[in-house]
Amino acid sequence: MATPDKTFIVAAIDFGTTFSGYAYSLISDHKKDPLKIYSPTWENDGNGTQKTPTSILFDDKGEFHSFGYEAEKKYSDLAAADELDEDEDNESDEDYRNWFYFRRFKMALFRAASQGGRPKGKKIKEDMQITAANGKKMSALKVFSEAIRYLKEQLDKELEKCLVEDHEGKSTQQESWADHVRWVLTVPAIWSNEAKQFMRMAAVQAGIANNQLKLALEPEAAAILCKQVALSKDKEESEVKAFQPGRKFMVVDCGGGTVDVTAHEVVGGGGLKELHHATGDALGGTNVDRKFFSAMTEWLGEDVMKRFEKESTSDWLEFERNFESKKRSIGRSDEEYITFSNLGELCRIYKELKGSSVKSRMTECKLEGKVSIVKENKFRFKTGFLKDLVYRETICDLVSHLEKLFLNMAVSEIRIILLVGGFSECPILYDKIKDTFPKKVIINPAEANLAVLKGAVIFGHEPATITERRSPKYYGIATNAPFQTGVHPESYKLKVDGKDVCTDVFKCMIEKNAPLTRIQKTFTLSSAYSTSGNIEIYESDKLKTFTTECRMLGTVVLDVKDYKLQDKKREIDVSLEFGSTELYVFATDKSTDRTVTGKFDCLNK
Repeated sequence: MATPDKTFIVAAIDFGTTFSGYAYSLISDHKKDPLKIYSPTWENDGNGTQKTPTSILFDDKGEFHSFGYEAEKKYSDLAAADELDEDEDNESDEDYRNWFYFRRFKMALFRAASQGGRPKGKKIKEDMQITAANGKKMSALKVFSEAIRYLKEQLDKELEKCLVEDHEGKSTQQESWADHVRWVLTVPAIWSNEAKQFMRMAAVQAGIANNQLKLALEPEAAAILCKQVALSKDKEESEVKAFQPGRKFMVVDCGGGTVDVTAHEVVGGGGLKELHHATGDALGGTNVDRKFFSAMTEWLGEDVMKRFEKESTSDWLEFERNFESKKRSIGRSDEEYITFSNLGELCRIYKELKGSSVKSRMTECKLEGKVSIVKENKFRFKTGFLKDLVYRETICDLVSHLEKLFLNMAVSEIRIILLVGGFSECPILYDKIKDTFPKKVIINPAEANLAVLKGAVIFGHEPATITERRSPKYYGIATNAPFQTGVHPESYKLKVDGKDVCTDVFKCMIEKNAPLTRIQKTFTLSSAYSTSGNIEIYESDKLKTFTTECRMLGTVVLDVKDYKLQDKKREIDVSLEFGSTELYVFATDKSTDRTVTGKFDCLNK
């Protein structure tokens, strides 16, 4: 971390599934007013938004081109130009099919591994690849790092305009802010340690110094912000003072990809103690989009939808953007119908492949009165039908998760639920949670979609605000135990120093949902001449007997090549810090009392 005398600014990057952004505050301003946080307005066709889409575009040579609204517009323009050239039998100079376009790619890390269970699909590795819209693959590390680099450079440009006062009170222009920024990068609380390490690597590759970077857990950041603002129930009800010492509350961070749930209690000094380990799943707002386009595919056929996306890419992109925009109005307005226009090509493709009209297909699907086709160009949905179609399942799953969580004694008495994140602004979600938990106080703070981002800035100033976290799993190491015939499997028997031992016994160091602390243990290297040592750490959702039943979390790598001692084996005191947002290793050579270089590696195991 940058030294206090060099750090002028704390900046946070909220890298979201659907939208991303950055914010910052001066240390001098934070001391006077923690809520004095600056965040830009992103321009989109003359309209300003608080974040920009998490979309990134690389050219046909794999070089970074643009991010956010600019990336979406450029890719759409390329597709439209190419389609026009095809209509006129011209050859396009820039074939969009050779460009690499990624949208909502953050969830690739959740699908690979999550805290909610064993890895899903392939594991997260440094050389992991993700697939672009054109079907081609690119290094995930490159995609993530270039996205972070773009947001970092946008802040760098903004800071170039800032003035700073020196010790004599004179204002001067700061030439470079690189060494004066403490960076915070947000990650879902339910993400695996592999995903967190991957995000740190991406940030470092993007040009953020490793010792100037902290990771913030998204629902924790939101809780920290909410602690600073005045909260109220409804206009007709009295103010709720949610953050007095002893007060307990729950934060439900409803993002685009995931929903994270944490529960905290306010302790003396304004700190927050976690009451239950973070839970959640892929229940975010993008599930609404997925449900809609899955229904369209079911009605019209996968072959039709894929051909529409391939041959009329610009119309497809417009369709995606229109749904993203119009889904937000469901539940907010009294409109009876929601219409999607410019879908003439979709109707034409359906007729060409199926031999009948889309209108007749809607009749076959018994959708009369629910979905209308207007002039073979527009799809008009009955608002109530669309609301039930796309929201019901996702919201019911989220509410069911909360119901199960409230059965736990640690959180059963919590009365206050704070809804934050972009998806939390959906009135259908708010109403469902309020109806399901009538005795709870449901609060959706102002600028709920910025709660994580601005809270991450405050966390960068005050990282010690979270005084205690809870373990999401059982953590331990592999040990040997005296072999017990009839108890231990024969396949685990091993002769060590003339005695029978059972190998690969899981020794639990931290129990699930217990306070996360620092584990301290002395390890003996294999010989006096050893210059390195590896310690394997395991995790499990349930308490197991053997490490073969667990999942290897990662390896503690010790580097002792500079301190050789002869005639006796080396003993290293190792401390594993589990209580922070990441895993840290501290190691000391007992023979010399000197610090040993140690790191925790989750990606190369």
